[in-house]
Amino acid sequence: MKTQRLSRLLALAALFTAAGTATAETYPQRPITLIVPYAAGGPTDQHLRAVADEAGKALGQPVVLDNRPGASGTNGAAALVRAAPDGYTLAVLPASVYREPFINKVAFDPARSFSYVVMLSDYTFGLAVKADAPWKTWQDFAADAARRPGKLKMVPFKGDAEVTNAILGGHIDAAPLSGVAVPHIDAGKMRYLVMLTPQRVKRYPQVPTLREQGVDAVIDSPYGIAGPAGMDPARVKTVHDAFRKALASPAGLRVLEQLNQQANAMDPEQYRRYALATTAREKERVARLRQRGLLD
Repeated sequence: MKTQRLSRLLALAALFTAAGTATAETYPQRPITLIVPYAAGGPTDQHLRAVADEAGKALGQPVVLDNRPGASGTNGAAALVRAAPDGYTLAVLPASVYREPFINKVAFDPARSFSYVVMLSDYTFGLAVKADAPWKTWQDFAADAARRPGKLKMVPFKGDAEVTNAILGGHIDAAPLSGVAVPHIDAGKMRYLVMLTPQRVKRYPQVPTLREQGVDAVIDSPYGIAGPAGMDPARVKTVHDAFRKALASPAGLRVLEQLNQQANAMDPEQYRRYALATTAREKERVARLRQRGLLD
């Protein structure tokens, strides 16, 4: 009788243990917060709203965007340092995350502070001006800037949406803009003088690159999603798979086309290796700028 009772108790304990394990491993059980370090309405916000909606369908829980502009796009990275690594707080990491630790005092280390989840896309930048601006080419703009040093207005804002409104309103003369400029360019309200990409882009084949104008400069600016360091690899995979599916969904592809962007998907390990290599490269680049007296 004692043996039978012991067997039943052990079986009951195993049943409760299994049930508890299953509950602990069920993820997600509530909405996930995704911090977007830019203002609402910009290209990052537009893209992430589309893919977050699709990813939420795959996850069975909504992915809620939390816009936190400022700090050169590093507010999301800083928030991850303070967040629990349970997979319910994620953030978009732009390229500035790999550079800022060598320019300013920040709370995060790109090599140790994050669980890299999925790379998503690259911005496609061009130097944008109002349609009726007097400069027709990059050469016109550069020559005018040389003739009138300090007179052309290019003022930083919290997000691309504000910059776009400032150009359209005549408050600034020009700015590097990505996908948020596309509808205004297509409507004839703005135009690109030059693209800041390695090659001409399919949407605007008539616009030359800055490299073609003799200036070897490119804006390489990919972004992806990460969580706090120490996230359960199974949860990382769950989020990765959902956003990878969302990126390739009709809605995901449609918003990339609208923003004049391409998908640049990477899995967690590829993304981590990219982040480490980019951090090392940015460290060297900042050091060279300081040696030349171009950075305080």
